[in-house]
Amino acid sequence: MTDLLNLAPLTPMHQTVRRPLHTETTTSQALYLPVAPPTLGSAGAIIGRELYSGKAFIYCPFSAFGDGLPGGNMIVMGDTGRGKSSLTKTYAARQIRLGRKVVVLDTKEQKEREEGEWAALGRSLTGMAPVKFAPGGGPGASCINPMDPSISGKRQAELVRTIVELGLGKTLDEFAGSALRIAIRRAHHRADSLGRTPVLADVAAALRAPEESDAVAKQRTRDELLADGLEASYVLDRLCGSEQDSTGDLVGMLDGPTSLGVGLDTDMVVFDLTKVPSGGVAMTILVAVISVFLEEVWLRPLCECGTEPSQHERVVVDADSGAWEVGPNPATSCRRYSQRKRILIAEEAWHILGTPQLAALLEKFLKFARGLGLSCIFIVHHLSDIDDSPETQAALKMADTVVIYSMKKAEAEAAVARLGLPAWTADHIVRLRRGIALWVVGEVIYPAVQHLLVVAEQHLCFSSGSMTDVSTSYPDAA
Repeated sequence: MTDLLNLAPLTPMHQTVRRPLHTETTTSQALYLPVAPPTLGSAGAIIGRELYSGKAFIYCPFSAFGDGLPGGNMIVMGDTGRGKSSLTKTYAARQIRLGRKVVVLDTKEQKEREEGEWAALGRSLTGMAPVKFAPGGGPGASCINPMDPSISGKRQAELVRTIVELGLGKTLDEFAGSALRIAIRRAHHRADSLGRTPVLADVAAALRAPEESDAVAKQRTRDELLADGLEASYVLDRLCGSEQDSTGDLVGMLDGPTSLGVGLDTDMVVFDLTKVPSGGVAMTILVAVISVFLEEVWLRPLCECGTEPSQHERVVVDADSGAWEVGPNPATSCRRYSQRKRILIAEEAWHILGTPQLAALLEKFLKFARGLGLSCIFIVHHLSDIDDSPETQAALKMADTVVIYSMKKAEAEAAVARLGLPAWTADHIVRLRRGIALWVVGEVIYPAVQHLLVVAEQHLCFSSGSMTDVSTSYPDAA
């Protein structure tokens, strides 16, 4: 079983490559029901087939954008074992074949392999191990510094404040917020004088030792400035630990320089969060930091030819107004700048959508996804796992594609009511078989889309090893 999972199964290109499809008008009229939903075009990733019409089901938010699909965000839901992870894994692999870049926040552990269930797919596609995070660090563990130079100064200040507020469980008042901003600035000055990058411990130290000049500038005494930021310093100590205490929630994950192993240039980057306790403050803060890190580094403008917009020529499209667009790059023989498309996948996304602070933090991803060339995919079991906060409701409304696998009747009715779907869909969802889902793409409902896998993909999408007899699932295994 382990040997099978460590293979490079996507090597046989003929199993997943797109083949030309030839049809004639009369053939199409005979095969496709006139009452069937319209197709999403022939460009994109093959999902499978729409059972009621027999048509191939091809989906790509970047290809279908503007033609009935206002954006690329997606939410996938359904009971355990119905095919949610299989769909998103094969979809990600097939989109990478079309030139996309993918980042996965993997919180779903395979106990028998002691790693996340996306690890095998990531190694198969890129040859790289996942970026692992573990409380306390350890061999192979990674660290992201919220004060990394790749994050702009303003975003650093916002991120550190978010970390403190999440740790406190409340919003900082104006006095505490001002003290924190001063401490961040002082932490940078002191770290620069030592020739290194500042870390959160430097901010905590600066909060406990404010400068007299900073207090005067704010018309406060030094003791008053100390009191303003003292609680925030205690929170950072509790989260990041100290020389005397190494039990902080974020020790080994956010308390040091960014690990060299955290690279975002490959086609797929898997952040393995399976060792981080779900629902705790550590998971919430870690996802918040990763989100900002992705926004500042991974989502920077980049053409499909691999160059930045500044390396492309400007082409004037209106001489009267001077309007121009980004055009070709002779150095790479690129004819026109085309934004490299990206996909962000969050497994077990209830810990994101169910936390108002995280939902608000990711709102920028969702709201400006079109301008960023980004598609966000959230995988949950049921909408009842997510609260009904305004932030969560806003995130759900920005999901332009909804994929629903089979659910129990009560959960199906709750999901249909919350999403505003027709009443008949609740009974229909209950009767769906494994691997078949109801898709809502924009305003169009596809009642039964069967997801199809090729042999090369099957064991990569298998996530129930602990419940299944290996000899039954893999008859050729030893």
